[in-house]
Amino acid sequence: MSTQCLGTSGARKPSQVLSKAILFVAVVLGYHSAWSQDALNELTVDRPGIAEAPYTVAPGTYQFEIGFDYFKRYNGHIYNVPTVLFRTGVSQRAELRISSKQIVEKADSNAFLGVSPVSIGVKMHIFRQRNRIPEIDIMTNVIVPTTHSPVLANKVGYEVLLLFQNDFYPNMAVNYNVGYIWDNYRGKPMFTASFCFNYLPTSKVGLFAEYFSFVPDQSPGELGLDGGMTYLLRPNLQLDLSAGISRMETHNNVFVSSGFTFRIY
Repeated sequence: MSTQCLGTSGARKPSQVLSKAILFVAVVLGYHSAWSQDALNELTVDRPGIAEAPYTVAPGTYQFEIGFDYFKRYNGHIYNVPTVLFRTGVSQRAELRISSKQIVEKADSNAFLGVSPVSIGVKMHIFRQRNRIPEIDIMTNVIVPTTHSPVLANKVGYEVLLLFQNDFYPNMAVNYNVGYIWDNYRGKPMFTASFCFNYLPTSKVGLFAEYFSFVPDQSPGELGLDGGMTYLLRPNLQLDLSAGISRMETHNNVFVSSGFTFRIY
């Protein structure tokens, strides 16, 4: 699932030191580039869930990840119908990513129907898993407004995320992210962290459980849990279903998502 403005309780202001540390680690790791794909990650999909996987699609491959989301917020309802992520490999270590979503929002006394800002970015593989050292990617996006909206910020934004994964063969893995994503509502970047446990009981079925948090600058944050499953219908077609709950200050929110991914060679 693409990161939403779900918004972590007990919010703290992200420090400049942490921001510089993320960029420093990304630069240092960039000198240790490698690329790997294996059976556990044969169809590399970044949905459902919040955490992105540190794997890229191969050159000559075109992948579409499409979802339908519903959020019951404390102040209203949000529908993403649909969300679309397009991915294609530009080298053995990097992919181009373009994503957006159609939003129907009914919150407080306001209603909004429109297309969210378009995200254009690159995910680059920079380190192959070795023993306890995880697989590592860096992902950067530019967020470009597409329409004037009274609800969404009409500003160009940015995202920088470090993506990690440890595989525990033959059928378990944990992937986790840390970095900054763009808050389309406040028009500012916010700190995020997520941790996801993945289990594959069969070669076609995948299960996951995940913790995620969002910490806006000088605003209430949000933390949550979600989980779900994927089903590999064909080697190039996967279905998914997930649901979760989050908490912001004293408010609870719930969400559900379903979708599919297909790959063209």
